Amino acid sequence: MREIANIELFCICKELQILVGARLTKLYELGKDEFRMRFHSPECGDVDVYCKLRERINITQYIKEAPQKPSNFIMGLRKHIEGARVKSVMQYGLDRVVVFELEKENRFLLIFEMFSHGNLILTDASYKILQAYRSEEWEDRKIRRGEKYIFPKSERLDPFELNERKLMSLLDSKRLVPSLSSKINLGPAYIEEACRRGELDLSRNADSLKEPDVRKLFAGFIEVMEYVNKPEPVIYLKDGKYIDYSLFPFKKYEGMEALQLKSVSALLDDFYLHFVAEEKKVDPKKTRIEVKLKEQQRSLEEFSLRAKENKEMGDTIYSNFDKVESILSFIKERKKLKKKQDEIMEEMRKEMPEEAKLVESINLKKGEVVLQL
Repeated sequence: MREIANIELFCICKELQILVGARLTKLYELGKDEFRMRFHSPECGDVDVYCKLRERINITQYIKEAPQKPSNFIMGLRKHIEGARVKSVMQYGLDRVVVFELEKENRFLLIFEMFSHGNLILTDASYKILQAYRSEEWEDRKIRRGEKYIFPKSERLDPFELNERKLMSLLDSKRLVPSLSSKINLGPAYIEEACRRGELDLSRNADSLKEPDVRKLFAGFIEVMEYVNKPEPVIYLKDGKYIDYSLFPFKKYEGMEALQLKSVSALLDDFYLHFVAEEKKVDPKKTRIEVKLKEQQRSLEEFSLRAKENKEMGDTIYSNFDKVESILSFIKERKKLKKKQDEIMEEMRKEMPEEAKLVESINLKKGEVVLQL
């Protein structure tokens, strides 16, 4: 299966910035290496993020059902971070590592490793590992509960820092694309595209390039990186089957049937939906409709539940209307007198002891009063 490239993760992390400030409301393990997170914010509403380790991570419109009984791993994650607010989403360097910085009572890091076997790790603010999907060990790092998390080392060059001089210094006796892929953090497919745009023979050895060739190759890299900043996601088809995708149209696939998508997340959603449909030998359009119907049914059930809860809340407030009105009037009057929150509560306990018992908290800055009715 096609795995997500470093530079594609870079673009995905840009799209995931809409989650900053949102709350993580739900967290599921869907199957082997598969996870879904639901976030909520007033601006965006509910946003679902799907991850299959190594393969992809993206905002999704297609909701796969979760097992009724959650795993111990996912229960451990929920205990720490369900309800947490997203402080940041970032890619570590240009490696295949995505980090969600989350804050609840404490700060946490939820780390998706999209390389090797793939992994999902939760650490505290000091990088102590609290939960790990897989326990793994290398010469320079251990992934195990209680160990300090160490990010994987990468000696590859950041393509955004590339120049002709650095490019010249990377050339060795290997074939052009394998040679550059081992030294530049971009991904073989995009390095090959840079070579094609530089009009270079892919069968050449890297050290056979002269200065004019290096200049053309560097120009090819510039073209590729310009597209990375403004992607034009595209899926390629052959005989009606989805065969590949890229952040922008590849010269390799010129003349082939292609679909343009609005975002990298939409591209990944559509590409893998068709792969699943082909594996099951069903119509992808039918699969898409079935998924949408399930999501609409789930949304309807959630809406009905919220409506019931809101009605019960409304009935409770109505039955205690006189007390609620008295509390709000009391707070409003004291606020006009520039009383502080503690002073207001103290006076209410003295003058309105029964009503004061119902007040859980007052926040004058936000204009909030929380009652326990």
